Amino acid sequence: MNKYWTKRDVSKAKSAETFEKLAEVALRIIDRMPQPAEMVCGPLTSGGLGSLTKNTKALRKYIKKLASEGRIVFDQLPFEPHLHRIAKSARREDENRLLEKFYGSIFKSGKVKKLDFIPGWQSSAGATWERKMAKKLKIKTEDIKP
Repeated sequence: MNKYWTKRDVSKAKSAETFEKLAEVALRIIDRMPQPAEMVCGPLTSGGLGSLTKNTKALRKYIKKLASEGRIVFDQLPFEPHLHRIAKSARREDENRLLEKFYGSIFKSGKVKKLDFIPGWQSSAGATWERKMAKKLKIKTEDIKP
């Protein structure tokens, strides 16, 4: 279990039926983190290395790299299985719903102060959306060097 997660967070994430409820768990976790918190952005389900497994491994590598430099990094990867579970049960009317209701809620909260983009982020629809949101909400961005 991630050091900022509680058993209650794990339980609430597992039982969340909407992206909004899952975002509430994420925001509680971010509240426990020292500030300023950052988040690593890059391809997961689209673009990048061509598979969810490879993209997850790459994102994890950069999360660990930044954390090893002493930066406070919110790790969104533990939410991925829950996001996919909720997406499968949700109607397909709005493909951006996951981005808007989960990540959008996190970004709009102002609790993540910087978004760090891994090499190749431009090939990802989700990371491109995150970059646009960062600009709109005036969240700092950084392109991570390989």
